[in-house]
Amino acid sequence: MRSILREKSQDYFSILQHDRSEWMTFWKQYLIEHREIMNGYVEQLALDDVKTGEIFKDTTRPFLDQIKQKNDEIKHLKQKASKTLNRFSKELELTKEDFVIYLIGALGIQDVVTFESEERLIVLIDIVSLYKNNRIEQLQEIVLLSAQNARKTLNQKQEVF
Repeated sequence: MRSILREKSQDYFSILQHDRSEWMTFWKQYLIEHREIMNGYVEQLALDDVKTGEIFKDTTRPFLDQIKQKNDEIKHLKQKASKTLNRFSKELELTKEDFVIYLIGALGIQDVVTFESEERLIVLIDIVSLYKNNRIEQLQEIVLLSAQNARKTLNQKQEVF
């Protein structure tokens, strides 16, 4: 059984290596490099260049620096979240590997975004949004609840067929 929780949030914070005027260019490249998960994010939130540009216009480097620093400090929370998923592996039917949870950095619009890909259900948990909403310390609970919701969604879908 592969880990159902995948850490991808660090990839986003390489945005800080760029001048603020290049953040939109970085974002477009980020979407290409992570298209398997970010296409669904963009689609679910109906994002276009105008909306994204407005978000970056309102985002400051010190704010992203704070989130990156906090993200670096919460490795223990990520480990606890992973252990919690393992404890609930039977209830969550993790052996089916029909959903996966990614911890990502994104635009901070919504804490959790869920969508279907060709192979499985994808759950994205946005560290930026959690930080904005003062929920980052609740990561363990958010991951477990997201997994429970994913399982419920998949089971209900199966009942239809």
